[in-house]
Amino acid sequence: MQIFAKDFKEIFSTQLISITGGLIAGYFLAVALDKIYLIPGFFILLPGLLDMRGNVSGSLAARLSAGLHLGVIKSRKPINRITVENIKVAILLTLITSLLLGSVAYLANYVFSGVDYPKIILISIFAAVLSNIIEIPMTVFLTFWLFKRGFDPNNIMGPYVTTSGDIVTILSLLAAVAVI
Repeated sequence: MQIFAKDFKEIFSTQLISITGGLIAGYFLAVALDKIYLIPGFFILLPGLLDMRGNVSGSLAARLSAGLHLGVIKSRKPINRITVENIKVAILLTLITSLLLGSVAYLANYVFSGVDYPKIILISIFAAVLSNIIEIPMTVFLTFWLFKRGFDPNNIMGPYVTTSGDIVTILSLLAAVAVI
C-alpha cells in the first residue's frame, strides 16, 4: 500500500504542475497573438511543434528511465554511450520533424491561401534547435536527478517534459519569429 501512495503522490503532483504549466504556455501564446497572426502558416506549424517537443523529450526520458531501472545505465555515471546515443537520436528526430512540419506548413499555406512564405521552414527549424538546447539537457539532468533521489522518473517526467516543452517551444517560436 505504501508503494501505491508514493506513486499516487508523484503522479498527482506532476499532473498539477502539468495543468499549471499548460496555463502558462497558453498565456504566453495569448500575449503574442498579435505577432502570430502576421505569420502565414503559423497555426499549421504550432500544434505539430508543440506535440513534437513533448513526444521527443518524453521518449528520451522514458528510455533513460528504463535504462536506469534495468541497470544498463548507471546513475553515478550519467554520460555514457547509451545516454549520448539517445541524445543524438532526439536531436536528429527533432531536426527532421521540424523540417517536415515547416515544409507542410509552407505547402499548405501556399496551396490554400496563395501566400508564398518559405521563412516558415526556417522558423520551424530555428525554434526546434533552440528548444533542443534547453529541453534536452533539462530532461537528461532531471531524469537522473529524480532517479538518484528515489523517485520514479516514469511517473514524473512525462507530464513534466510535455509541459516544459510547451512553454519552451512557444518561447522558442517567438524568439525564432523575432530573429527571422
